[in-house]
Amino acid sequence: MQTTSDRAASLWLRPEFTRLLAILWVVGLSLVYLVRYGAWLLPWQAFNLFGETLPVLHIGPHFQEFWITRGCDFACVIGIVVAALGLGTTVMDHLVAKRDILGALLALAVGFWFLAVLTLTAGVVSITKIPLVSLTLLCWLLPAPRKFVRDFQVSTDRTDGWAKLMVACIVIAAVLNLAGTLAPPFEYDELEYHLGALADYQRAGHIIFLPHNFYSNLPQLTEMLYLLATTLTSEIAAKILHWLFGLLGAMAVFGVARRLWSRSVGLTAAALFYCTPFVQDLGQTARIDLATTFFATLAFGSLVIGSEEENRKLIWLSAFCAGAAVATKWTAIPVVLLPLVAFLALRREWRLLLPFVLLAVVMVAPWLVKNWLLAGNPVYPLFYQWFPHPYWSIAQAAMFSGKHYATFDWGAVGQFFSLLWNYSFVEPGTVPLLLMTAPLVVLVSRFESSAKRAGWLVAGSYASWFCFTFRPWRFLFPMFGMAAVVGAFAVDKLGRDTMTRVALRVAVGIVILASLATLTLNDLVDTENPEHLPPQMNFVQYALGQFARDEFIARMGKGALEPILWMNKSLPSDAKVLYVGEGRVYYAKHPVLWSTAFDQPPLTAMSHEAKTVEELVAALHAKGVTHVYVNFSALSRLQHSYDYMLDANWDLIQDTLRHNATAIHRMGRGIVYELAEK
Repeated sequence: MQTTSDRAASLWLRPEFTRLLAILWVVGLSLVYLVRYGAWLLPWQAFNLFGETLPVLHIGPHFQEFWITRGCDFACVIGIVVAALGLGTTVMDHLVAKRDILGALLALAVGFWFLAVLTLTAGVVSITKIPLVSLTLLCWLLPAPRKFVRDFQVSTDRTDGWAKLMVACIVIAAVLNLAGTLAPPFEYDELEYHLGALADYQRAGHIIFLPHNFYSNLPQLTEMLYLLATTLTSEIAAKILHWLFGLLGAMAVFGVARRLWSRSVGLTAAALFYCTPFVQDLGQTARIDLATTFFATLAFGSLVIGSEEENRKLIWLSAFCAGAAVATKWTAIPVVLLPLVAFLALRREWRLLLPFVLLAVVMVAPWLVKNWLLAGNPVYPLFYQWFPHPYWSIAQAAMFSGKHYATFDWGAVGQFFSLLWNYSFVEPGTVPLLLMTAPLVVLVSRFESSAKRAGWLVAGSYASWFCFTFRPWRFLFPMFGMAAVVGAFAVDKLGRDTMTRVALRVAVGIVILASLATLTLNDLVDTENPEHLPPQMNFVQYALGQFARDEFIARMGKGALEPILWMNKSLPSDAKVLYVGEGRVYYAKHPVLWSTAFDQPPLTAMSHEAKTVEELVAALHAKGVTHVYVNFSALSRLQHSYDYMLDANWDLIQDTLRHNATAIHRMGRGIVYELAEK
C-alpha cells in the first residue's frame, strides 16, 4: 500500500511537476525583473539614446593616434598571452594530458603565474629590467608548446540554433565591454592602488614598500601582469588584459561545462556568466576580479572533473589554480580555497588534502616573501599583534577589521537569503540570470554526480563568502562562473520537452537582451554628466578620436581629476604635492605624499607634532612638499565613512594654508595651494 509520504515523493519526482516548477520559477523571476524593476524599458532606452547619440558620432582628429596606440596595446596583451601559454605548456606538459580548450586554459593560468613572478622578481631589482620578461616568448622554440598546438583537439560537436545565439550574445557583449576598456582608467580603486601602486613603483624605479598604501602589500599576481603591460606600452594594455580575463573566464566556464556535459551546455553557461553588466563593470577597469574568477572557475571545474574521472593530475591543477586565485586577492581564501578544501575533506580524501593546500600556498609564496622582505610581515598589515609595524597601529587594525570582517546579528539569517535577491535585482547593473537558472538543479530528477558536486561547491562558496567577508558582490564574483555551469546544466536537463525548453530559453533570452541593452547604455551615456542629451563625451566618441586623452580624463565625472591634470601641466618639474583627501594618484606626474583611508595620513602626524604654523610649514618643507591639494568632497566622504583625519589639528592646518600658502587653482571639488618658500 502506498503511503502519503510515498505519494508526495512520487509527485515531486514526476517530470511534468518539475517542469512546471521550472517554468514558474524562471518565467516568474524574468517577469519580476522586467515589470517590477522596469527592465522591459532598457532596450527602448538604449534605442532612444543611440538615436540621440548618432548625430554627434564622427571620426575625430585623434582617431589615427588613438588606434595606433591601441594597436600597440593589443599587440602587448597578445604577446603576454602567447608567452604565458608557452610557459604553461612547457612547465605543465605532463599534467595537462588532454589538449582541449580546458587544457589550454589550465596551461595558460600557470603561465600567467610564472609571468607575474618573473615580473615581481625583475621589478624588485629595477623597473627597467621588466621588459626582459618578454624573453619568455623564446620558450616557443622548445618542443612542448608546439606539440601542444599540434595535438590540440578541435570540437566537432554540432552547434544548434540556441548555441549559435549564445555565441552571438557573447560576441556582442565582448564588443560592448571593450568600448569602456579602451578609455583611460577612471574608477577609484584602480587609480588608487591597482594602478596607483604600480605608478609609485615606476616613480621609485623599483618595487618598494609603500607605507601610505597598505593595498600594495596584498597579493599582486594580477597587478604584476599589469606592471608588465604598462611598462611595455600603457595603462590601456592593463585594462585590455582585464577585459580579456573576462573572456577567458567565459571560455573557462565553457571548457568545464563541455568537458562535463556538452558543447551546448558550455555555450549556455558562458553566456549566463558573461552577458551581465557586472562583467562590464569590472571589464572596463583595471581591477582584478575577472582574473580571480578565471582562476577560480578553473579550480572549481578541475576538481569536479578530476573527482568524476578519478584523475589526480586535474586535482593538482585545481590546487595550482586555487593558489593563483588567492594570489590575486585574499578573499579568494574563503570564496575559492576553503570550499575546495571542504570538498576534499567531506569526501575523506585525506591523502590529497595536505598536498592540495601546500600547492596552493606555494602559488602565493612569492608575495609572502616579498612582504616579509619589504615590510617584515608576510601578510602585512594582518596579524598586527604578532608583526607590529611603525606604519600600522591598533586603531588602524580595529578600523580595518570593522570595515572588512563579517558581522552577525539577528538580521543575518534574513540577509543570507536577501542578498541573493539584492545582487540579482536591486544592486545597480544586476540581472537575475544566475538566480533564474542555478537553483533549478534541485529539480533535476536524475541528479548526476558531477552536477551535485558543482552545486555543492557553489553553495559552499556562497556560505563561506557570507561568513568570512563583509559581503560585497565583487568578493562573491569568483563563484559566478561555476554557478553559470550549474544553471546551464539544469536548463538543458529540464528543457528536454518542447514546451519547457521554449519557455526557459525565451525567458533567459529576454533577460540577456535586457542585459545587452544595459551594456549599450553604459557605452553611450555621457561620462562627464549622465544628464547631458545628446551625450557630449562618451566611450564611443572617445574611441572615434573626438577627444584627446588628457581632455577626456579632465572632464570625466564632472571634472573629478581635472586638478591633477592641471598640476601635471602647471607645476614645476621639481614640485612635490601633498594630497589631502585625494587618493587617485595614478595620473600624478610629480612625486606625491598621500595615504589611503586606512593608512596613517602624513598631515595628521605633522599637525600633532607641530605647535605653531611655522613648525608645520617647516615639517612640510622637510618632507619636500611644495604644494598642497585639498579635495574637499573626497575628504568629507572619507571623514564620514572612515574617520579620516578627524583627529588632525585642523585649526593649525587651516591657519597654515591661510597665512603661508597661496591658492593657485580652484574648482568646485577642491583647491591647489602653493606653500610659501623657506
